[in-house]
Amino acid sequence: MDKIKITWSVRSECGPERKKNEDSVFPVASGNKYLPFKAAICDGLGGHANGEIASKIAAESMDTEEDDLPTIIEKANKKIVEEQNNNSGSGGMGTTMTALTIDEDALMQVGHVGDSRCYVLSDRNIVKITDDQNVPGYKNVLKQALGTKDKLDIQKVDFQLNNGDVILLCTDGLYNEFGEEYIKKRLQEGVTADTLVGEALLQNPSDNVSAIIMNVFKK
Repeated sequence: MDKIKITWSVRSECGPERKKNEDSVFPVASGNKYLPFKAAICDGLGGHANGEIASKIAAESMDTEEDDLPTIIEKANKKIVEEQNNNSGSGGMGTTMTALTIDEDALMQVGHVGDSRCYVLSDRNIVKITDDQNVPGYKNVLKQALGTKDKLDIQKVDFQLNNGDVILLCTDGLYNEFGEEYIKKRLQEGVTADTLVGEALLQNPSDNVSAIIMNVFKK
């Protein structure tokens, strides 16, 4: 069987109206390699104490030999809850987490909590893999986040990737600036995370903006 390669680009920026960037990403730098591969995007709860610490704990939890995403997410959640219990300044901190693994056969598994998103551009169609876990009628209120409860209801999705597919992980700071048709068009044009985040920043977003764009191809 042909080996499958993945190339990815990453960018995470503080929005113009924010004092600090509470988003965290894994991996932190762009690159390329043969499968398997892991990635995650995490949006610390803005305005909550130490949101950037919560998102960093979640993103760094991907740096492990463990491949089961619910296990990784539950461990990260436990660690964030413990951080709150041990540090009085960290009460109420939390983060979204949208994570994926891709095995050597290009089967992608997604684990998701919150309202960051995973999209796949496949055969000229854009597919939104994750569901936004917001309270109905309250776009900025999450039903759940890591650090806010002991037991999470983790969304799990399997998706078989094909040669030429493009995957986008992004925070709401990015997708709130663009419609899905625009995202689809730019992914078809081969946009990098660097460029797409730059375009979002030109819209003067109210939030931090982060994206990881992954391209899958047989070598």
